[in-house]
Amino acid sequence: MKLLQGLLTLILLGSAINFIKAQAPLQTVRGTVTDAISRVPLAGATIFIPTLEKGTTTNNNGEFVLTQIAVGRHRLEAGFLGYNPVVFPELLVTSGREIVLEIQLYESVAQLSEVTIRPTISKDKPINSMATVSARTFSVEEARRYAGGMDDPARMAASFAGITTSGINNNAIIVRGNAPKGLLWRLEGVDIPGPNHYSGSNVAGGGGISIFSSQLLTNSDFYTGAFPAEYGNAASGVFDMKLRNGNNQKNEYAAQIGIQGLEFAAEGPIVGGDQNSFLFNYRYSTLGLIFQFLPETKDGTELPIYQDLSFKLNLPAGNVGVFSFWGIGGLSESTSKGYDDPNKWEYSHQREKMRFDYNMGATGISHQKSFGTNTHVRTTLAANASQHVYNEKIRLDYNNPTILTPNHHIDNVEGKITLSSIINQKYGARMHLRGGVTSNKLFYQLKGDAMDYHSSLYGRFLDGDGTAWLLQTFLQTKYHISSNVGLTTGIHASWFDLNGEFLAEPRIALEWIANQNHRFSAGFGLHSQTEMLSIYFAQPTSQNETHPNQNLKRQKAQHFVLGYDWNITDNLRLKLEPYFQYLYDVPVIDNTSYSMLNFRSDWTFNETLINDGTGTNRGIDITLERFLKDGYFYMATASIYKSRYKGGDGISRRTRYDGNYVVNILGGREFMIDHNKLLGISLKFTFMGPEWHHEPDIEKTTEQGNIVYNEFSPFNYRHSSLETATDLSITYRINRENRSGIWALQVKNLVGRQYQRKAYNLKTGEIENEFFTSMVPFISYKLEF
Repeated sequence: MKLLQGLLTLILLGSAINFIKAQAPLQTVRGTVTDAISRVPLAGATIFIPTLEKGTTTNNNGEFVLTQIAVGRHRLEAGFLGYNPVVFPELLVTSGREIVLEIQLYESVAQLSEVTIRPTISKDKPINSMATVSARTFSVEEARRYAGGMDDPARMAASFAGITTSGINNNAIIVRGNAPKGLLWRLEGVDIPGPNHYSGSNVAGGGGISIFSSQLLTNSDFYTGAFPAEYGNAASGVFDMKLRNGNNQKNEYAAQIGIQGLEFAAEGPIVGGDQNSFLFNYRYSTLGLIFQFLPETKDGTELPIYQDLSFKLNLPAGNVGVFSFWGIGGLSESTSKGYDDPNKWEYSHQREKMRFDYNMGATGISHQKSFGTNTHVRTTLAANASQHVYNEKIRLDYNNPTILTPNHHIDNVEGKITLSSIINQKYGARMHLRGGVTSNKLFYQLKGDAMDYHSSLYGRFLDGDGTAWLLQTFLQTKYHISSNVGLTTGIHASWFDLNGEFLAEPRIALEWIANQNHRFSAGFGLHSQTEMLSIYFAQPTSQNETHPNQNLKRQKAQHFVLGYDWNITDNLRLKLEPYFQYLYDVPVIDNTSYSMLNFRSDWTFNETLINDGTGTNRGIDITLERFLKDGYFYMATASIYKSRYKGGDGISRRTRYDGNYVVNILGGREFMIDHNKLLGISLKFTFMGPEWHHEPDIEKTTEQGNIVYNEFSPFNYRHSSLETATDLSITYRINRENRSGIWALQVKNLVGRQYQRKAYNLKTGEIENEFFTSMVPFISYKLEF
């Protein structure tokens, strides 16, 4: 009997141990609930997790805490009497980091007698309440979960309708047939330079790797056309990025090692502060570490080195308001030595010595304060700067291969100091007004030397330094005509003192929610954008006039968009958006086919431009998306479009970016294993029409030993009518008590190839096609604790 009792005790003890092991680690979910317009805390708001039948209400400061929440996916609902509820359908709770939410609720136009949670609220709805068409929000978690996202917002956006990519090996994106340079980046409410390492190295508007770290970003908005009046100086699209606040109660850390880089992050309360917090992240290129110990690669490939730093301090000051100090910065360089041995010269780049540097930084101090229950003001003082340095020398003499002849040397520094203030005013539930003023003091120092192959002389073609002003102001309002009809109107005005041009740009949008499942919308906007400062300070060698491009007008675009959203089920939606864009005052070269609508990258540009160009982009974007539920998600997008232009000769032609179509099929599955492990697998297939190119001028190419394109036969060649790419993402998260480990395998271009350019073979004298066929794998391990 004693033996039986002992065996039973051991069995029960072992069962208990196994039961304990099988239990999921627990975590805390907390945050604040505020009015979305005035940012006033909402006391008594309800927070509920239905699957756990666990809920709470907010205190007088709008704060809530839910403890003992098992790791995994959970649905969280937030509501308040008289406000539209918010649903987080698949909130990921992990053991390595507390979940800290900042929930903003909009007052309901229809008077509610009780809190009602509507499960059909769409998770892609933009954060900006003024956005009606061509806008969606995205999360940092999606940037890793989506195959091809690579933790990069720009690469993740390539899965959205209306977007095509400019290359597998860069993150430049083409929005509805527009050149990548038309994209505006904004951080914490102010415009910033391109936040990418190697920005502009191959494509203006894109780079190699995002400077943004997923450790710091929170949900942000992305726009593809007819954007609200607060956004100016953008022709094609807008990325409106936001940094999250650090944990103000608990210190948390993260460390990651992988092929892409080494990364370290920390956050927590500031010693001696009351609700203050800090957030910090640093990353260094692992490739840079490895390449220092490797011999020269066999084909003289560029060697990349980069590092970046991001931070945010959140400093509440009681009745004075909330201050925040934030910043991001990145240093990147790419070098190629080429060969001193002429026997190794097969292609032109193998006899070149090149170095490209891109350095950028942006920092600011923001202050926000609520006045009463209906007014909120945010003011920011910020500064940013970017520097492109490109130095290229070439070996021309086979008999003296060690002699390097200067070919290009460009050193461009651009930056600005920004003072911006925005006021949000609520007039009851029906009307919301937002207005603001932004003053940008631009500064620049632009110098460039290049070889002129017409005269065989090396000399200065770009020279300018000084300051300029870009002043912007906007006023917009959203008025709910009824509970299901909303009208947004606004105007954006600006003055650019470099050419003295003043512009007033109207914006208007209308939405009609026919019922719970069907929504119709329409939008119009006039938009404009300045060119890169180097364009204004180009100095043509054939003219005596100094900087003839300084009087260029800004390129302008009229955007027309219609929209239809159908919520087929609670988690499945269909979206259609036909659009038309008319572009005018486009800079072109007189009596030629040249137009800035086709601009890709040209560090030696020194031509005189006039504003006689036009263009059109028209098409339809289609999205069928199933949001993550029950462990799987998928999204299929298709864009059918045409992009045309007229250059300085007035002849209508297709643009470089007139790919005609792009189709993306993305899907993924998650598996919860043993209550504490999460395996995620995602695949993406892309089918697209590639860019158009010029045919090479065979005679000049042979003469110069490098590809020279025929400018009289523009954009009439592409290698094929179809390019494909396959991307893969696999993540495996292991949740332990107070820590999480995440293994990730992300592969860009698992299967596929993309035409790059023509290449002249120095040995055979033949013109060859050059393709990008390599897989781009990133393997990493991250520890959160």
